[in-house]
Amino acid sequence: MNDFESLDFFGEEDSNRGEKRNRKNEELEKILKLEEETKKSFDAENLEQIINFYYDNGEFEKALSYVNVLLDIYPYSTDAWHKKALILDSLGKFEEAIEYFDKAILLDPTDTEVFINKGITLDNSDKYEFALDCFSRAIDMEPENTDAIFNMGLTYEKMEKFIEASECFKNVLKIDNSHKDAYYELGYCYDFLDMLGESVISYDKHLSFSPMNYTAWYNRGIVLNRTGKFLKAIESYEICIALKNNFSSAWYNCGNAYASIGRLHKAIECYETAIKLKKNDSYTLHNMGNAYEELGDFEKAIGYFTDAIKIDSHNYESYYGRGNCFFSLKKYEKAIDDFNSALILCKDYSEIWYLKADSEHAIGKYADSIKSYEMVVKLEPSNYDAWYDYGCALLDAKLYDQALKSFDKVIKYNPNWAEPYYEKSKISFIKEDVENGIEMLEKAFTLNPEDRFEYNFRNDWKRILKFLMER
Repeated sequence: MNDFESLDFFGEEDSNRGEKRNRKNEELEKILKLEEETKKSFDAENLEQIINFYYDNGEFEKALSYVNVLLDIYPYSTDAWHKKALILDSLGKFEEAIEYFDKAILLDPTDTEVFINKGITLDNSDKYEFALDCFSRAIDMEPENTDAIFNMGLTYEKMEKFIEASECFKNVLKIDNSHKDAYYELGYCYDFLDMLGESVISYDKHLSFSPMNYTAWYNRGIVLNRTGKFLKAIESYEICIALKNNFSSAWYNCGNAYASIGRLHKAIECYETAIKLKKNDSYTLHNMGNAYEELGDFEKAIGYFTDAIKIDSHNYESYYGRGNCFFSLKKYEKAIDDFNSALILCKDYSEIWYLKADSEHAIGKYADSIKSYEMVVKLEPSNYDAWYDYGCALLDAKLYDQALKSFDKVIKYNPNWAEPYYEKSKISFIKEDVENGIEMLEKAFTLNPEDRFEYNFRNDWKRILKFLMER
């Protein structure tokens, strides 16, 4: 959800800005004259013009001082109490604003606009149920009041009741099928409801009315990215960037979309721009690390992961990513340190335990690697690769019976794989169980006939043992 009132104001030309500035100066001169006249005679119409000018230009304290003067003269003016409430809302004084909305309602309980604006203030102060009640009362009086229905939808959005919110926006469109902001918010709701196709259609409809709304192009890109339509998502992000070149999130997500289709150098270009715009964004630095890791430039990747960790030391993925790079560079001790840091933050991620186990095994820390592999198979009981590596670690630690059980698990989950039979054969020969060793070897050869060679164990046992040990 975004501030729908400001969606269309993007990148005006300098000439238009100049015209607006001149117009504002003229208006200011007029107001200053009215202020001088007001000091002599309190004219209601003049006061209203002054109040509206300062309110529209964001000078709320000045507007408030003049509305108080107006109320001193006309204490039964519904419009004046209403305007005071709106000014207080703009100043963030929500409780006071509600008090003055109520005074306006007391004077005119049929004014739907007061109920709508009171509802907006209640929404601003997180009193959502009371806000909904105000919008309902306005709708009861005017069933086709699109402002009331639309704002009710916005409140439902804040409450994360997206089904109810979407119904409100659809009702707005039944009354006014050119209500661009209703299409925008409907796109937002459909995104949260996983109705991604409908979300894109809604954003497209909004963009047919407001093609310069960069946030709509951005949100459309997010939805397309979620549907796996990465090239279309990139198109959306790039239009967004063309409209708002300093929108760092668009550059970041555009980079993610390029990374998803394997265009890593293009992704890096986008991430670099995002980092220039938002230097301390750990997510962009992390994804830059991912891109360089995929390119095999592990040293650069480590640098970016390190920068990400400096900013956000609680993101386990950055430790895991850096650990992967150290592992690829065979810097196993450093890899283990990072995996341990990652596991402090996320102890149930089996892939971290797996790489930690592999690192420990690589430097001969068999007892540690066995414990780590145990965690992997505990978290993924049917992962036959993990059972196999676990068995190999147990074999290296000369825990033969436990290794045999581990290889049995491999066979259970992947019965057509020859490797566990070779390992079982090896263990049988180590334990001098020749008959079982030959049986396991034959089972492996049956699954891997290309490995088979003719042998007579009595004469060729050295050849067999060499074959098994060199696998």
